[in-house]
Amino acid sequence: MLLPATRLQPRSYSAFRCIGADCEDTCCIGWGVNVDRPTYEAYQRCDDPELGPSLHELVTINPANGSDDNYAKITITGTGCPFLSEGLCSIQKKLGEEYLSKMCATYPRVMSMVDDVLHRSLHLSCPEAARLVLLNVDPMQFDQAPYQPNGLRLGNLSVLSTTSAKHTDKPYQYYREVRSLAIWILQNRSYPLWQRMVILASLCDQLNEAATPILEIPTLLDGYRDAMDRRLFNESLCQLHPQPAAQLETVVELIVSRISSDFISLRFRECYQDFMQGLEWTPESSMDDIGRRYTSAYWQYYAPFMSQHEYMLEHYLVNYAHGKLFPFGPQETTQNLSAEKVGNTIGKQYMLLATNYAIIKTVLIGVAGFSKTEFGTAHVVKVVQSCAKTFEHSVAFPARALEILSEHGMQSSVSMAMLLQN
Repeated sequence: MLLPATRLQPRSYSAFRCIGADCEDTCCIGWGVNVDRPTYEAYQRCDDPELGPSLHELVTINPANGSDDNYAKITITGTGCPFLSEGLCSIQKKLGEEYLSKMCATYPRVMSMVDDVLHRSLHLSCPEAARLVLLNVDPMQFDQAPYQPNGLRLGNLSVLSTTSAKHTDKPYQYYREVRSLAIWILQNRSYPLWQRMVILASLCDQLNEAATPILEIPTLLDGYRDAMDRRLFNESLCQLHPQPAAQLETVVELIVSRISSDFISLRFRECYQDFMQGLEWTPESSMDDIGRRYTSAYWQYYAPFMSQHEYMLEHYLVNYAHGKLFPFGPQETTQNLSAEKVGNTIGKQYMLLATNYAIIKTVLIGVAGFSKTEFGTAHVVKVVQSCAKTFEHSVAFPARALEILSEHGMQSSVSMAMLLQN
C-alpha cells in the first residue's frame, strides 16, 4: 500500500493515551480479535517457552478471511482474550508492542484513506477516547498536515476514491464538499441538535441514489447553507410533533434485538438497568404510562442538563461522521466485515447514524430519570461509550436495525424524525 501524502484528524486525536489496567471497560473482553498475516507468521515462529505454545494453539487461520488484515483470529476463551492478564496484554508485556496484531496495536484509532489523505479519529467505544472527545466544550476542529508514519502501522482501513471509475453509485467526486456541509450542519449551534439531525436527513434524502443530478449538487449544498442561515427550515420543523411512546417503543425494540443476540458488556447492562429503573418499567406498565414517565424524566432532569451540555452529543455525531466517511461510507475495507457493507446507500448511512444517536439519547433520558439531580457528564460518557461498544461494533446489528426501522415505516432519512425529536 502506498503511504498517504497528508493526514486529516481531530485536534484531540494526538492526545490519546491508553490507560491500560486502569480502564473501566477493557477492549480485550467481548470482541473477537483478528490477526493480520505478518503477525500470525511471527506468532508461528515464536519460541518463547511461556507464550509460544499458546500462540501456536490459540491463533488460527480465519477460513472467512478476505484480506491480510483479518488473515487469522485468536480463539476466545470465555468472554475475553486468553492473553489478557491482570488487565494487561501478556503478548505486549512479554514480547513487545511490535508483536501486537494490527487490530490491537491501532485500537481505538480509526483510519480511512480518501484518495491520498489518511483520515484518523478515535472509536468512542474506548472510555478514555470517549472522555477525550466528549468533554471538550468547543466545536470539534480538524487539522490537515503532511503524513508522518511515526511507527504506527496502517491497518483495518476503509477506502474511498473520489475519482474511482469502479464505484459510480454515489457522487463521490463531491465527497469533501458533502462531508464539510454535513459537519457544518451538525455543529450549527443556532439550532437544537435534533433539528440539525432532521435538516441533515433532508440533505441525505436529496443526495440519495442520484435524486439530484450530479451537476446540480454544488447548488444544492449552497442552498442548504443559505436555508439554515436564513432559518428557512423553521416552518417545516415546527410541524413536527413529539411521539414519546412510539419513539421509546421503537428504540427499546432496537436495543432488545441487540442484547438478545450476542455478548453485552457489563457497563451497558448497568446503563440499561438504570434506564429501566429510571422509567419504572415493569411487566405491568403500559407504554402510555412509560411514555409519560419518559417525558417527565426528559423535562425534569435530562433537558436542564443537556441544554448546557448538548455539545457532548454533537461531538459524538461529528466523530461518527468523520470516522465512517459519512454519508457515503467506504467503497472497500481491508477488514472485510459485513457490517461495513450494510447500508450502502446515503439514506441508509444516515439511518444508521440516526439509530445510534436515538439509542444513546433514549438511554440517557432513562438514566437521567434514575440519577435525577445527580445526572452529569460522567453518565453521558458512560452511556455513549457503552452504546458505541455494544451497537457500532456489532456485525449483525446494522442489518437488523434497518429491518426494524422498515417494519415501523421508516425507510427514508426524513422518516427518522420521529426517533429524533425532543
